[in-house]
Amino acid sequence: MLKRILNLAAIAVMISASASAQTTQTPNLNAKVSVFDDDFDFEHKQYYQCTSQILNGSAAGYIGCLNAELKRQDDLLKYFYTELLKQPQYQKWNNGNGLFKGNIKDMNDQYAAYRDRICSMFAMGMMNFYQNIEWGRKDCMMQTNDELLRRMQRFYSESLADYSSELDLELSARD
Repeated sequence: MLKRILNLAAIAVMISASASAQTTQTPNLNAKVSVFDDDFDFEHKQYYQCTSQILNGSAAGYIGCLNAELKRQDDLLKYFYTELLKQPQYQKWNNGNGLFKGNIKDMNDQYAAYRDRICSMFAMGMMNFYQNIEWGRKDCMMQTNDELLRRMQRFYSESLADYSSELDLELSARD
């Protein structure tokens, strides 16, 4: 009985998340939207469209949607790294401007190892909720990637900020 209640609760949460996501603003796919805009939606509407078509809360269906979303997030991370490496201070920090060497590669490798391990542990603990370890692991990976992408966005915008006046510092403190 408890398992059935948990399953119904999981489905309700997924439906609620999907409905909420569909009502939030998503960027117009035809418009030029920078990933560096504060209101950029990292969870692209294609992911929500995919999940809205899943029948009966199928774990395999969610895993398929998550695989596509994780691929999109990996592409965004590479884009962020590339854009950051256009700035001299990041080239110096990276020991060059190459994407597949230096601190960027080391950081990304360590991040991926951490994300994979923490999400594996998360999936074990949430197995009853997700009904499938892989579903829980990939959902955790998507959420963890979102956190990193938001940090990359902030690093980029902060590196371009001009804190030469007191007003700039006050505005930054409110963020």
